[in-house]
Amino acid sequence: MRLNNARVIADIEYVIEPPSQAADFATWSAFGVSCQRDRHRYGGQDYSFQFDVMQLHHDAARRRWRLVVITELWRFRDVKAEPRTSKSLRLISGKSGDVLAWMRESRELKLRRG
Repeated sequence: MRLNNARVIADIEYVIEPPSQAADFATWSAFGVSCQRDRHRYGGQDYSFQFDVMQLHHDAARRRWRLVVITELWRFRDVKAEPRTSKSLRLISGKSGDVLAWMRESRELKLRRG
């Protein structure tokens, strides 16, 4: 399974459960992963955009990895359609197999907890 697909990103977001969108900066931890979100915004006359950069660090001795999930939202003046959000994931260091194994294990633990 590839890391950079919508299903994997959605599963990771489910597991880490980011805090409220109200804050432009947040840090938290979930299932042994340190998480940080930074929000960047711009609003001009004809368009505006928002980027959320969410960094995840897993520091276990044999399964270290670091990744970022980037969420991008653009709005344009006089466009009636709802803006679409795009998301991408970049593995900065470590192995994708370790990320996927952590995600599966953590998702199962979270589901058991209810």
